[in-house]
Amino acid sequence: MTLNIKNLHAGYGAKEILCNVSIPEIKFGSFVGLIGPNASGKSTFFKTLAGLVQPSHGLITINSEDLTKLRRKDRARRIAYMPQAFGCNALLTVFESVLLALKQTTGWRVQSDNLDRVADTLASLGLTHLANRGIADLSGGQAQMVAVAQTIVRAPEVILLDEPTSALDLHHQLSILTSVRNELNRKKPVVMAALHDLNLAAKFCDRLVLLRDGLILADGQPDEILALSDIGETYRVETALERTTRGALYVDARLPA
Repeated sequence: MTLNIKNLHAGYGAKEILCNVSIPEIKFGSFVGLIGPNASGKSTFFKTLAGLVQPSHGLITINSEDLTKLRRKDRARRIAYMPQAFGCNALLTVFESVLLALKQTTGWRVQSDNLDRVADTLASLGLTHLANRGIADLSGGQAQMVAVAQTIVRAPEVILLDEPTSALDLHHQLSILTSVRNELNRKKPVVMAALHDLNLAAKFCDRLVLLRDGLILADGQPDEILALSDIGETYRVETALERTTRGALYVDARLPA
């Protein structure tokens, strides 16, 4: 199975944000990193895939099925989206909030396998110790990790994560992305994540898509994309692609002299 995005145009009112965006042949089981500077169109792209923004033109297909023709509720069963700014109900515990996220796409009757799925999801993300904690009592980083759990628990075909590590320390950044990678290995969805840290993108992603001003500048494997001069030009820095002593890709960046 593959996710295909072809000639996508989208925006708000008369203002077009995405212009002719195409990302072909995203294989299920792939982790795609969406990179680019602030205001490059990453969030609008995710909202368009999730059905929150209606494209003026273009196709979003899984195999030959056009997802833009689905009702928003039906698309939500197929594509799960975690936005940058996520709301929460302060009256719920962490367990209840993740269960609520699951039930929004499965019907409201709670069954034992629903409870098991929530418990397994929290365990996979290292959040079991927070299960009975009130959402209002969480730190910003903990709340962001719970938002990832709310997205993953639905077991969708496509998972969209808009800056999932922005409020996390280094340990929890690695923990979250490792857990997402493990979810990918188990259930083979497509995962797309907007990431500002190019070294995290290089470490976890199979494929990188560079977006600037609503246009796709480059699309390919991390070692190919991060070596391009477009990276430095896009971020307005000087970059060099290196390898660490462990063999991992590393982007060394500095401001222009």
